Amino acid sequence: MSHTQLPTGINPDYYRTDKNQDLVLRLFRFYYRAHQNSGKLFDDLPDFFLVKPIVLKDADLTTRASDKLILDDCIERAQERQGYVGVSKLKNPKLNYYWLELTVQPYMLGDPVTENNKSEFFFALSNFIDYTKQHPKTYGDITAEIDSDKDLALMLKEINKQGDKLLSLLPLYPADALVRFNPNWPIGEVNKLLMTLKDNDQSWCDVFFEYLIYVMSSKGKNGG
Repeated sequence: MSHTQLPTGINPDYYRTDKNQDLVLRLFRFYYRAHQNSGKLFDDLPDFFLVKPIVLKDADLTTRASDKLILDDCIERAQERQGYVGVSKLKNPKLNYYWLELTVQPYMLGDPVTENNKSEFFFALSNFIDYTKQHPKTYGDITAEIDSDKDLALMLKEINKQGDKLLSLLPLYPADALVRFNPNWPIGEVNKLLMTLKDNDQSWCDVFFEYLIYVMSSKGKNGG
């Protein structure tokens, strides 16, 4: 999702999950039923906000079967995790039209990583890296070789950079509304993190996956 500086001139009620029902229904009917992709309504819209799935359920918002499938899937999965539907506003500057993309919030380890939720994944990954630094006896310290390994330093810098994009939303939403993980990092949670990292499309993620395996296996061989 687009986690940039919070825009000015938008209606702040979009951020209020207890007050944005009418705004969201109006927006979705304009977008999905009237198929409008431009206009003042989008200028007032934040780059990203959350909506309770119950607001969208059974609301007769779409005319296209493909749109209905996407909406129904997001609503169902958001309800299952007692979370939200995330709405991202994107723009084609050349053609001057907007489009909406939906995510299920909070992001949970094991979810596929996309352009719209990668900040959440890297936020979780950066928290795991910090955990290993604070508790090196558990999995080994991922940052231990940062001063001597330039490639590792660059990867850690990029992970923090991607994860930090989430920070602009934290004054608006609690962190666990956006991303959810166990801060004690039990092995089951770590395995989900590793598998998600391995399946990530970014090329260096494979390299970092191998590095994590190396550190954790070395920790085991050394006996902690």
